[in-house]
Amino acid sequence: MALHTSTILARNPATIISHLMRLQSTYKEQSLFFCLSANAPDLQNLVSRLTSFSAQTTGCLSAPLGEIHEELISCSLAVFEKAGATQFRSTLAGRAAPQVGRWHAFRERGGVAPQQPLEVEDFGEEGMDWDTVWDRSAKKTMLPPELQKLSPDDVNSVLFLSDGAPEGLTNALSSFPHATKLGLLASSTPFITGRPVTLFHNGDVHSSGAVGLALTGPGTRKQTSSVDFPGLHAITPTLTVTRSEGNLVNTIDDSNPSRLLLAAIQKHGIQSVASFKDAEFYLGAFRGDQLSQVYRITSGDPSRGTIALESHAAPIAGTRVQLYHRAEVPTFSAIPGKYASSKSSTSRRLGFLASSADMPPTPLDPVVDAGAARDVTLLPAFLGASENGFILSRSWDKQTAQETAEVAWKGTVSGGLGGLEWL
Repeated sequence: MALHTSTILARNPATIISHLMRLQSTYKEQSLFFCLSANAPDLQNLVSRLTSFSAQTTGCLSAPLGEIHEELISCSLAVFEKAGATQFRSTLAGRAAPQVGRWHAFRERGGVAPQQPLEVEDFGEEGMDWDTVWDRSAKKTMLPPELQKLSPDDVNSVLFLSDGAPEGLTNALSSFPHATKLGLLASSTPFITGRPVTLFHNGDVHSSGAVGLALTGPGTRKQTSSVDFPGLHAITPTLTVTRSEGNLVNTIDDSNPSRLLLAAIQKHGIQSVASFKDAEFYLGAFRGDQLSQVYRITSGDPSRGTIALESHAAPIAGTRVQLYHRAEVPTFSAIPGKYASSKSSTSRRLGFLASSADMPPTPLDPVVDAGAARDVTLLPAFLGASENGFILSRSWDKQTAQETAEVAWKGTVSGGLGGLEWL
C-alpha cells in the first residue's frame, strides 16, 4: 500500500529537489502520487523532477498550504508499491456546475468526446427529463481502460485528481463498491499555466479529465477513512430530511427548511446577510452518530420552503441532519493533528483539503529531519489542497452488504478535509 507520505513547504526549490532525490534513491521503482503548488518560474524544473521520479507518476498543480506567501512552495508526496497501484487516465464526461435550484445541463470536457455516448430519447420539447437521461447514461458508463481488467473485490481504494466535472468518473468507479474513492478537484491554473487545471500522467500534461491510481491487494495495513470540518457551529438540534429532490431539500421534519434556518438565525442572533451565496450556512448529514457530509446552503425560499445545496444531490429522505453556521474561516492550524503532528507514527496518511484564499496564514508545526534546512516545514502526511474542494465516496463493509454504498459527494467547506490512513 502506501510506502511513504510527506508534505514539504519551502521557499527554495532546491530544498524540494533535495527531498525528492533522497526519496528517489529508495523508491525510484515505485509509483509516485503528488500535488505541487509553486510559482511559474519554479514550475518547469520541479515538474520535470517529479515526473521523472519513476516510470509511474501521477499528479496535479494544487493550492498553497501553510502561510500564504508568493514565494512559498508546497509539494505533497505519496509513494505506493508499483505492483499494487494501477494508473489510469479518464476522459469520461461530467456535468456542468449546478445553478441555484435544480440543474439541467450536460457537457463534454475540453472538446474530448465521452467514452460512452449520451443516449437521448425523444421525450418531446416539453417532456425532456434530463435527470433520467443522465442516470441511464451513467449506468452504461465504462471504466477507464486501465481499470477494466481489475476485479471489484481486489480494489480497496481509488485516488484521483480531476477537473471540475468528475461525475462521469465517479459514476464509473461505483463498479468498485468495496473501495473508498477519494479525489481532489485540481486547483484552477489559467494564470499559472494557461490551462483550466493542470494534471500530470507520466510524461503527459492534461487540461481536463482525471488521472489517478487504483490500489489493489490485501496488503498488511488496515485502511480507514475520515472527514473533518473545523469551525462549524450547530444552530439546530438533529433533524430528519423528509423530502428532497435533485440538489433541493424540500422538507425537514415535514416542515419548511428555509423557515427553520431563518428561525435558527434569529435565535442565535446571527447578523443578517445580503444573500445565502455570501453566507456561511451549511447542512450536515450524519451516518450513525458521526457527521459524515457537509453541504453549503446556496439559496432558500421561505415561501416555497426549499433550500438549495452546493451539490448535485441532496441527502435522501430519512437522513439525519443539522444546520450549521461558521462565523470565521478556520486557520491552517485547525487541520487535525494527525496530519501535522511532529510525533513519530508508523501510519501513512493522505488528505485532500478544501482551501480558500481567505484562510488565515497560520504556519504549520514543522517536523524536522536530518536533511532539512531550518526554513523548511516537513509534515509526515500527504496534504493536498484546492479551492475547488474534494470528492469522497466511502466503502461499505462486505459483511454488511445490506447497507447502501455512499454516493460520491463534493466537500467545498473551507478547511474541510477528506482523508485516508493506512495503519
